Formats: sequence, structure tokens, C-alpha cells
Amino acid sequence: MIRTDLAMEAENIGQRIPGVEVLNEDVAKGVHRVRVNISSKEGERALGKKIGTYVTIHADALARGDAQTDEGCARALAEEIKKMAGDAILGSVLVVGLGNRMVTPDALGPAVCEEVFVTRHIHEYAPEEIDERLGTVSAISPGVLGITGIETGEIIEGVAGRLKPALIIAIDSLASRSIERVRTTIQLADTGISPGAGIGNKRKALDKETLGIPVIALGVPLVVYASTIAQDLLSAALEKTNADIKSRDGMERVLAAMTEQPGAEMIVTLKEIDKVVSDLARIIADALNLALHKNLTLEETRRYMH
Repeated sequence: MIRTDLAMEAENIGQRIPGVEVLNEDVAKGVHRVRVNISSKEGERALGKKIGTYVTIHADALARGDAQTDEGCARALAEEIKKMAGDAILGSVLVVGLGNRMVTPDALGPAVCEEVFVTRHIHEYAPEEIDERLGTVSAISPGVLGITGIETGEIIEGVAGRLKPALIIAIDSLASRSIERVRTTIQLADTGISPGAGIGNKRKALDKETLGIPVIALGVPLVVYASTIAQDLLSAALEKTNADIKSRDGMERVLAAMTEQPGAEMIVTLKEIDKVVSDLARIIADALNLALHKNLTLEETRRYMH
């Protein structure tokens, strides 16, 4: 079984399942959106995803130096954040950057926190100087269990208990089952998140049930399993050569067996991952800054930051 964090990659996403609605549409030049709504237990079991809404923004040119595409993705993502958050976005918002800043493919969350325009301290200590358009935003990068010795969920629970935010937005690096999704897709979900689930290192879930606060999860696939790459390459080769491997069932068994071989649990990322994480952090932070502060332009938020 190839693990994936993306609802759009679920096994049965193309089938008609009661309680599952899939909507596809283009939202800007080169930017595509897929919305998956799961509203039944049957749909939950079929897709292996919790009941809720999953939105993915996809662009082949994302984080490749195309300013128009990056800004289009940021604006589309901002609109989805506002839509998913509802009235909670009018209250205090805690942005949580999950992951290990010492491991580049896992550093997206902390990198986003460094770019987010935080304002809670201004509201508290200098209210007379606050621009009325600014929301109340705070951010934290709690690190990982292996470094802190503390469960990420425990840290967030403690901070949330003190700050009492109306909404938590958790950012994390994800895993994909498709090479094509790595770095090109941003997923937003109102179901919360289990840190590390995409690479089989599942921790305590961060969601409304555990924290008592709505949690929006936002992430980008930055790693893929070595066995996924092998399957993709083998499948592509077979399709191109039209090779006869006796039977499709036999071939599927061969592919399935590949995931059980030594090395199949290795994860692979991009050689230019440093720049990719930096660019994606800016794009996601732009979206958050647009969504969490009322009627501010990107230029204004960047000026405030610097």
C-alpha cells in the first residue's frame, strides 16, 4: 500500500460513492481546483479519509519562478481558507508550523511561520497603533517529538488553552503517491491533521475533537516513496512498450510486491528542495496574510513584514 495524504488520490475517487462529491474546475490561468466533499461513513470508509471537505489547488508551474502562477495560487488558496474558516476567521487565529526545521523536506511548516504576518502582540500591547484591517494572528513552530521530547499535540494544546484562538491553521509537509503531485499541489482540509501520518509516523490527531477548536490543515506533498517511483516508472515503461506480462492480475501482484521489498519505505524528494520549500512558504504565507487580514493587498502585507 502506498501512503498518501491527498484525498484526491484516494483509491475510489473516480467512482460514484454515496456521500462523496467531487468538483473539478479551473480557477485561474494554469491553476486547477478539486473539491472533495465526504459526508457519509460509507464515503469515509471507501476513501480512507475522515468526513469533511478537502480542497486541492494544483498548478504544474507552482514554485518554479512563475510569479503569475504563484500569485494566482496564493489568491485562490486565500479564498478557500476564508470559505472554509467561516466566521472563525474573524477571531484570533493560531498558525501552527508542523515539522522539523532541520530536515528540509519537513521544514515547510516552520518556514511558513517565519513569513506569516503575526499581529496578536500589537493588538495586546499597542492597540492604539493597530490598523483596523489587521486580524489577530499568532504563530508557533512546536518542533518534533525527537527533539523536544514533548508530543506536538501536547504543546499545541497548552498554547491553545492559554491563547484560546477561534481557529487553528496547521501547516505540514505531506506525502503523495504520485510523482506529479510533489510540490505542484496544495491541499486544504477542515478535518484537522495527524502529524507524520503521510510517512507512517502517526502522532496524536490535531482536530476539533482533541483540541475543542476548529482545525484547518494545509499542506504540500514534498516527498514520495521509492516504491511509488518504481511503480510509476515500471507502469510507464510497460505502457510505452506494450509489453505482455502474461496477465494484468499478475502484473498488479508484482507491483504490490514491490512495496514490500527492502528500500520500499525510503522516501525521495527534489534535489532543489531548499528553494522549493522557500518559495512554497512564501506562497502559502501570502495566502494566509490575504485571508487573515481584511482588505490588505499583498504589497501592503509585505511592507508591514519588512
